[in-house]
Amino acid sequence: MPDTLEMNLCGRIMLGVRRHGLSDPQRAGILARAIVAVVDHHYPDGRPSLLVLEPLLTEQLAMLEAALMERRMRKALGHETVSAPPLPVKEEQESQSTPAVSEERTLRKRTLKGKGYTVVAKSMDEKLREGRQPVQELLQKDCVDLGLLDRKQAERMVRSMLGKRPEDAEQEIVEQLRQILQEQVKGIIRQLKGGPWAKPQAQEEIRQDIAHARSVKSVLLLARQVIKERRAWEEKHGKGGLFGGLLGGRRRGLR
Repeated sequence: MPDTLEMNLCGRIMLGVRRHGLSDPQRAGILARAIVAVVDHHYPDGRPSLLVLEPLLTEQLAMLEAALMERRMRKALGHETVSAPPLPVKEEQESQSTPAVSEERTLRKRTLKGKGYTVVAKSMDEKLREGRQPVQELLQKDCVDLGLLDRKQAERMVRSMLGKRPEDAEQEIVEQLRQILQEQVKGIIRQLKGGPWAKPQAQEEIRQDIAHARSVKSVLLLARQVIKERRAWEEKHGKGGLFGGLLGGRRRGLR
């Protein structure tokens, strides 16, 4: 028989994610039990009060919401394979001590006996730089190609990531991209007098989807969906043309 926490989570899941296509109580129960497992992992000696648990529960529900949103966007974009959203699991954060400056400048070498070669450990700075590189490439190419950013904006964001942990830098970038995408969608709605989002409910849904994006890839996925819906609406209403994919005004928008 499900316990109180599981029942509480089932109710919250069913209320919060219906618009993402999840309406099966059995599936909600599976997701709720996955979150309960995370709670039990964090508190092996017994669960604290719901008040103490709330930050962890909110985080897990937000992760579930983001996974469902990405699943819905991929399905709308016509991706060939749409898998069920992953069960929310909070990753263990291992504490990392900060090495001294002299250690950062010295490559540590470890010889593998009997292998005939030496493995050179990377400095912390190199690891952080490599960790930031995938997001930087998305900013410089995908974001620019879609018209989400211009080249100067992309380069400015890349520079802003220097010296930061990849996950911290990406979250700062995501906040900026969400705001930019929200403004571009507002511009499209004004230009097309609503366009594919003429109904207030549709406008609120796209606003919520953007607000819940948690990664640069998620923002790009939403941007592509916006472009697809706009082009489909313009073709249907004969509003396309040379500038049909651009935002009006000073800057180029989603194209």
